[in-house]
Amino acid sequence: MSANDCAAIPVTRDGELIGIITDRDIACRAVANVTNASDLPVSQFMTAPVIAVSPDDTIERAAELMTENQIHHLPVITAEGRLVGMVAQSDLGRRMTNREFGQMARLTSIRNRPIYVHNESLTRRDH
Repeated sequence: MSANDCAAIPVTRDGELIGIITDRDIACRAVANVTNASDLPVSQFMTAPVIAVSPDDTIERAAELMTENQIHHLPVITAEGRLVGMVAQSDLGRRMTNREFGQMARLTSIRNRPIYVHNESLTRRDH
């Protein structure tokens, strides 16, 4: 993350998305709670199930999912579960007005929900 200046990395197994690990996951779940975190696999700290969008979803849909779930990164997956990209809140911000982006940033930063716990399943929200 540090070498590539990114805050989230998708976790895949055999090309399929199984989770996402964020800088927050590392800080809150690994560093703050586990003395031997560097010896453990990413799967112990990643967020799963993953909320994702499809390549055909709109930026409005991506913004809606980020706001509803208070997240800043969305993997882009095909119907078969293959990872094809990532959308960050900052990507959306380049396509929004300052006011729209400010509102989305405020709503995604409010932490009033529990942090996901790890499990092996993948969830894609289709509304």
